[in-house]
Amino acid sequence: MAEKIEDVTVVGGGDSGLLTALSIAKLNPGIDVTVVDDFQRDIPQVGKSTYSKILSILHETLEIDDFRFVTEVRPVWKGSVYFRDWCGYPEFQYPFDVHLKFPSVDDPDATEKYYYYYDELYASPDHHTAGEEIVAQRKSAYNYNPREGGYVRYDDVAYHLNTERFNSFLRELCDERGVTLADDEITDVAVADGRIEHVRSDRRTYDADLYVDATGFDRVLKSQLESEFTEFPFVLDSAFNARVERSLEEVVPATVVESGEYGWFWQIDTYDNRDLGYVYASEYVDDDAALAEFHEYIERVAPDGAARPGDDDVAKYEFTSGYFDRAWEGNCLAVGNAEGFVEPLQSTGLTANAQAAVNLANLLASHGRINDEGIRDTYNAWVRRSWESIADFISIHYKFGRGDTEFWEAMASMDVSDRVELLVGEFSRNGFDTKISPTENADVEDLLVFRPINFYEIMRKMGVRSAFYESHEFEVPDSVKEDEEEYYRGVREEVENYLSTKEFYKGVLEL
Repeated sequence: MAEKIEDVTVVGGGDSGLLTALSIAKLNPGIDVTVVDDFQRDIPQVGKSTYSKILSILHETLEIDDFRFVTEVRPVWKGSVYFRDWCGYPEFQYPFDVHLKFPSVDDPDATEKYYYYYDELYASPDHHTAGEEIVAQRKSAYNYNPREGGYVRYDDVAYHLNTERFNSFLRELCDERGVTLADDEITDVAVADGRIEHVRSDRRTYDADLYVDATGFDRVLKSQLESEFTEFPFVLDSAFNARVERSLEEVVPATVVESGEYGWFWQIDTYDNRDLGYVYASEYVDDDAALAEFHEYIERVAPDGAARPGDDDVAKYEFTSGYFDRAWEGNCLAVGNAEGFVEPLQSTGLTANAQAAVNLANLLASHGRINDEGIRDTYNAWVRRSWESIADFISIHYKFGRGDTEFWEAMASMDVSDRVELLVGEFSRNGFDTKISPTENADVEDLLVFRPINFYEIMRKMGVRSAFYESHEFEVPDSVKEDEEEYYRGVREEVENYLSTKEFYKGVLEL
């Protein structure tokens, strides 16, 4: 059945629900969008991390003014994921500008430059991208240049967000842009023949042409439909979260990651505090032991003088890792955690969900807002590929992980997809073979979010070697080395001019 979508009801006013509502309204003028949620409930305090695509989504697609966003949301800029201690490997970073480390395949010195990176530069603290230098020098993404109009931002970064500030800002934006916020709670979902007829609260009934389930793991709408769910092999299913005080001088502009006995720890510095967490596998450790390990971690990373949270200050979350094969069925579409979730190691959740919202809105706009089977199939195929791409990338961190607990042994032997096996095999045989993507291999083309070069970066920093480079000798010309030295020296000097987080906010907010 094809039908034109004139009105949309989004159930769930979390970040994914609000971003979906804003995207649909922005790209489909005249459509009626309502978000239903109990807006009197407290917004969760957990800090959120993103990857670099979030900047273009917020500031280009949704046309949110940069400096309004900065002054109201007060993000912290993130240059990389900083693996401070991952499975005993030397510390390393995964920056968003990783592509700048690798030459173009058309570069006449490409072979020598690839080898030079493989042999020496991959772990060198003197050969950082700007993203890595932002972290090393503890800078924001901004410098101040009056000749260029004032504050100038480096764009290959992401945000750390305080969820309370961010969600409140999105609500304000909805009010301004004509998205209705209904302070209500859905108590009943009427379904017939695989379609939602209406949703109802204790006070009223909501009718729409398209219903969006943004209720997180509750899946209030999606659970009423017979939907196939694909599980990922990750055994991590629980997380503890707490916050400690921290001054702006102590901001680390990266998502900091450390491996634990039964999972891994995060540190996300927001404007307001230091957000800490432990993601673990309840199959291998009970909550009490995991909580004790989390408190030990907090003791190590909390700033001097900061009060340590007690057990009552620690929140626990549970999650499932996987996705619904058909995000959009009939007149119901799931977004955010209601649709799927991959464990949060690379901070993919919020940004991937925001991109899904934009893709949905674009599909509606470019097809006359018709709800047609072909359009649903196109959207669902993209969502599936996105989830699988993210899961593939995260699996690399475990394929070469190591540890002496039963959890780490299980993760190291975890099944990975044929796409990952292909990439690992190609790297072993041929080194950095970027030509297998994106046009010549359909399997690798399915790596939609993360490309082969992203995998190579993680693999090499986790000590993975290539038989190609190990079995052949390459002479790197002095001219290539000198060019590389000059480039990275220029990067360091440029980032030295960036403002620290405190300096930036002191200028913008006149602290």
